Amino acid sequence: MRRMTVRPVVPWSVVSVLGLLLTATGCIPALQNRVAGDAVPPPRLVAMPPQVIVYTLDAGDQRSFEAQPSSAVVGEAESALRGITDPKGVRFAGREALVACGISCLRFLRWGAIATLEIGLQREQIKNYRLHSVADWGFRADLSPVRQSLGADYALFATLKQTRQTSGRKVLMALGGGYTIGKQIDAACVADLHDGHMIWCTSLKDDSGDLQDPGRVPQVMRTLLGNLFQPSAQAP
Repeated sequence: MRRMTVRPVVPWSVVSVLGLLLTATGCIPALQNRVAGDAVPPPRLVAMPPQVIVYTLDAGDQRSFEAQPSSAVVGEAESALRGITDPKGVRFAGREALVACGISCLRFLRWGAIATLEIGLQREQIKNYRLHSVADWGFRADLSPVRQSLGADYALFATLKQTRQTSGRKVLMALGGGYTIGKQIDAACVADLHDGHMIWCTSLKDDSGDLQDPGRVPQVMRTLLGNLFQPSAQAP
């Protein structure tokens, strides 16, 4: 099995570089949530800016990462997220709030975006991290500055990952030369700002759609967050 790892670089609006393993082998454990979605009180929840990751895969399985995904997709993701969370009384951590919070929030945002995608990859049977609960992902640093600055006890992350293919790869696929697993993997997670561990996550896999398709991003957000505020909701 061949691995490609790239050290992630995270600007304010997007996690731009991640190494992803596209072929999984063996039995991948299902991930259990620590709590049901309705156990997270919306007034104590803060929504972090959604992260969009886009890269292109060529016929030789080489990945080309987009440093900045389409601003329209990023803006649509934030608008869709806020359209769901604002009416529930969930506050949004905008740029000003994150700047005021400082490096602690930036590091936490980077960790959360990566951890959310990793959880999505294992939930959708793409990569095996050999963990059994979303709570096995934890932020190993003091979160009291984040908790105090954002005035929240929980943080909501949403990470959308899109894989596109070059024309050469599309031809190869049409000729039966292989299959691209997990073209679109989207995930949302809630982290506890007291112990730093994820407590609830959900995910979505789509091997045909694209985040730039009309109406796709709002649909993704509704699917991901549809159970978060519902009674007795817990993703399997």
